[in-house]
Amino acid sequence: MRKRLLLLVSLGWVFNYAHRMAIPPLIPMIKAELGINNAEAGLLMTALLLPYALIQVPAGYIGDRFGRKRLLVLSIIGYSLSSALIIFARGYWELLAVRALYGLFSGLYYAPATALISEVYRERKGSALGVFMVGPPVGSGIAPLIVVPIAMSLEWRYAFPALAAMSLAIGIALAFAIKGEVSKPLRVTFSIPRNVFLLSAANFIVLAAFFGLLTFLVSFLVNSGVSLETASLLFSLLSVIGIAGSLFGGGLYDRIGRRSIAVVFGLNALLTLILALTASPWVIIPLGLAFYSVGAIVTAYTSEKATGENLGSVMGFVNMIGFFGATVGPYLVGLLIDGFGYEKAFLSIPAMYLLAWGIIRVEEKLEKKEISRT
Repeated sequence: MRKRLLLLVSLGWVFNYAHRMAIPPLIPMIKAELGINNAEAGLLMTALLLPYALIQVPAGYIGDRFGRKRLLVLSIIGYSLSSALIIFARGYWELLAVRALYGLFSGLYYAPATALISEVYRERKGSALGVFMVGPPVGSGIAPLIVVPIAMSLEWRYAFPALAAMSLAIGIALAFAIKGEVSKPLRVTFSIPRNVFLLSAANFIVLAAFFGLLTFLVSFLVNSGVSLETASLLFSLLSVIGIAGSLFGGGLYDRIGRRSIAVVFGLNALLTLILALTASPWVIIPLGLAFYSVGAIVTAYTSEKATGENLGSVMGFVNMIGFFGATVGPYLVGLLIDGFGYEKAFLSIPAMYLLAWGIIRVEEKLEKKEISRT
């Protein structure tokens, strides 16, 4: 039962990402049709990520209190149907509104899912969360493979109902294949400990860098002389390699704990710097491994800072702050591209990873001082 649960919950996360990351490879087409600039294109990610962030803490608490599996099923059905509404969006503001509705339903997923997995797989939560966190690379990887051919043969809007049909099947399977609630705490409290604040700040910066790069990676490569088809394949390659990166990150956390954060933040800073300076397709291979290892590590580390009574709330809080960063990242990078060009704008990404690394170092020193006092 545990394996079936992990598989279905992870598939729900895959399509959660496939819907949200269907926009980046379509940005050149959307810009041409709607006549928008890069900053406005970045807002197409911001529009979903802001409500996504705001719903995180309530989602964690509601899942703890009323049932995590029940909320996951509601999320999958809701994000599938709302994303399919893009077929009716003809103007820019309509598109923003539909993406915001999708962001609300998709935001109900992460906190109850990670709390559920952390409780069911207590002994090897890093590895289990590593499997769950293949959702971002797999979802991001299959998105262009699905949406670009549909966009080129029909119209880009038709890609979203196709994705919705796939994700709805996962929601129905989760509802009927897993009987009852698997993990529900006896007592639920709404409390956020102080020791997650610096981690949340680092997560803010890391997700700003993550979504800033993903939103404009295809456009960056196209600007560097790569064809749209090749750039889309490289985008998918980054995500395919990221599957191994997520599993690597979860396993690394089980072996060396919090030290894994410094390792992957440093690697991401170095590799995104090389990408910004060279636009070399070869950087995609090691970058995929490091880029997607962060999610499993930060998620596992966050769960260590919570108790059984506030696990969902803590997971939701750290992810909420992180996705406030995600709402800023695409718009900021788009603004920098409009003002300074792609290469200089992309130099902001390694700088973000270095800043996040510094915040984690400060957190470690403060924690050591706290331990020495007690």
